[in-house]
Amino acid sequence: MNKSVCGFTLLEILIAMAVFAIMSVMAYSGLHVLLDARADTSRRSGHLADLQISLYLLGEDLAQAVSRPVRDEYGMEDFGMRGGADSELLTLTRSIPAWSSHQAGSRLQRISYRFEKGSLYRMSWTILDRTQQSEYRRRKLIDLKQVRLRFFDQDWTDDWSSAHAPKALEIVFTIDGLGDVKRLFFIHD
Repeated sequence: MNKSVCGFTLLEILIAMAVFAIMSVMAYSGLHVLLDARADTSRRSGHLADLQISLYLLGEDLAQAVSRPVRDEYGMEDFGMRGGADSELLTLTRSIPAWSSHQAGSRLQRISYRFEKGSLYRMSWTILDRTQQSEYRRRKLIDLKQVRLRFFDQDWTDDWSSAHAPKALEIVFTIDGLGDVKRLFFIHD
């Protein structure tokens, strides 16, 4: 009695299931690596976009800087540009281009860059000689580990308080995952 058997043996089914399980684990691992790489790329591109915007705004503010002293909220006279290592990194007066959408009477604006709790912020006032009720706009630019400024006139210095602008400003951002990013801005009078 010779019967032909149609079907798979238990051993063949176990081997097929093992091969399928191994291929599934490999596919899932590959997908997991791909999703991690995508998330890391998105995070890094976000950091780079924030960095580019921050450096662009700083460059534009420095290119439009004017040596016009102002009065602060307490009536004290303040320099047209000052900066240093404290939380208020850089404060300056800048002109606003005629083509901008700014509608106020003055074509000047007060700008301040501050480093607080690991983030760089840009504040802007449309009124130069402020009162305690003067309103400003605050914008978060970028998350940083550290930021350092140096000013150049005749020599490099970490602080600047003068009636005239320095010849150059060097800024160094320390960013997680990118390290130190250094930029040198030349300032014209």
